[in-house]
Amino acid sequence: MELSISKRDFLRGLARTHAVADRKSSMPILSNVLLSADDSGFLRFAATDLYLAVSASAEAEIKQPGSVALSARTLFDIVKNLPEGEVKLAVDKQHAVQLRSGKIKFRIPGMPGEDFPPLPSPGEGAFAELEVGMLSQLISLTQYSMSGDDTRPHLAGTLFECDGKSVRMVTTDGHRLSKAEMASETGTSFSILVPQKGIGELKRLLEDARSERKPAPVDKSERSKLSEDRVSVGVATVGGNAFFRGQDVQLSVKLADEQFPPYSKVIPQSHSRRVVASRELLVDSLKRISLVASDKSGGVRLMLEPGKLEIVSENPDVGEGSEELDVDFAGEKVAIGFNARYLLEALAALPDDEVVLELGGELDPGVIKPLSDTRFVGVIMPMRI
Repeated sequence: MELSISKRDFLRGLARTHAVADRKSSMPILSNVLLSADDSGFLRFAATDLYLAVSASAEAEIKQPGSVALSARTLFDIVKNLPEGEVKLAVDKQHAVQLRSGKIKFRIPGMPGEDFPPLPSPGEGAFAELEVGMLSQLISLTQYSMSGDDTRPHLAGTLFECDGKSVRMVTTDGHRLSKAEMASETGTSFSILVPQKGIGELKRLLEDARSERKPAPVDKSERSKLSEDRVSVGVATVGGNAFFRGQDVQLSVKLADEQFPPYSKVIPQSHSRRVVASRELLVDSLKRISLVASDKSGGVRLMLEPGKLEIVSENPDVGEGSEELDVDFAGEKVAIGFNARYLLEALAALPDDEVVLELGGELDPGVIKPLSDTRFVGVIMPMRI
C-alpha cells in the first residue's frame, strides 16, 4: 500500500477511531487501527474491541491499494506531532510502514490487514435519521444516572427507544432514574439497551458531527434554508448490534442482552406537594450545606413549609448547617432526606432557570422536572437521616 494524505485528514480519521482500540486485550491485533485503501480515493480507518467498532474515511491520493494494521496509540501520537502538510505512507513486505512528512521519517512495525477481525455490518438495514442536537440533549439529560457497575449490565447502559413519533432515553442505577423524551417523526420503531461505553462513543460521534456544521452564511436569505438543513445521524439495529452513521464515520455497538427495569413503575404518577424553586439558588445551597454532610451517605434533609424550603445537614463528626430558601409552595409541612449529590447531578443536567420538585411523604421518591418543559423526569429515592 502506498498513498499520500494531508496531516489534517489523517489526524481526523485517527482521532475518530484510535480510542476504541483495546490496548489491554490478550489479542494484540485489537490494539491496532486498520488502514485500508482501494481505488476509490479514500483511506479507511477501523478499530474495534469486539464490542465497539468505529470506521471512518478520508480523501487520499492512493498510489497502491492495500491494508495494514498499526498500533493505534503510536500512530496517533506520531501524526498528531507532525507539522501541517502532506504525509506520505508506504507499506513494505514486512508490513512495516514508512511514514514521511517533509524531512521527518518514521518506520512503524505493523501487522497484515487480513489479520484484523471483520467489523459488524448493517447490510441492508434501514436507518432512522435522528437530529444530532436532539440526541446530544437526550444523552446530557440522562447520562448522570446511568450505573457505572459493569457487573449489573441491565443498569450499566441507556435504554434507547423510538416509537416512530418520539425518541426517549432512560437510565437508572437503582437509586435514581432519569427519562428524557422528544418528538421526532421517524416512522421507525426500536427499543435497545446501549452499554455505557457505547453511549460514550456515541457522544463523541455527535460532538464531531456538530463541530463540522458549516457556519451560517452571511446572506440572510440563505439562513432559513440552513436552519431547515439539520445535521442528523442514522440509527439502525441489525443482528444484536446498533449502528450509528454520520457523514463519514460509523459506530457499531454490541447491545446488552439484558432486561431493563420497568421504569414506568418507578415514576410516581401523583404527588401531594409541588415546589417551584430557582435552580441556581437550590444548587448553591445544596453545595454549601452538603459540605458538612456524612461522607458515607451524603444525606441532607429538605424541610418544607408554606413559602419556605430549609436544607439541613447534621454530622456529629464535622458539624451542622442549614439554609432557608424562599420557594413557591403552599402545601403541608414535611421533612424528606435525599442524597445531596443525586440532587445536584439531576439539577446540573437541566438548563432551565426554574425547576419543580414533586414530593410525597418522607418515604416517597422525589421527582425533579423543568418548570417549562414536560419532556424530562428525574426520580430520586429518599433516604432515612
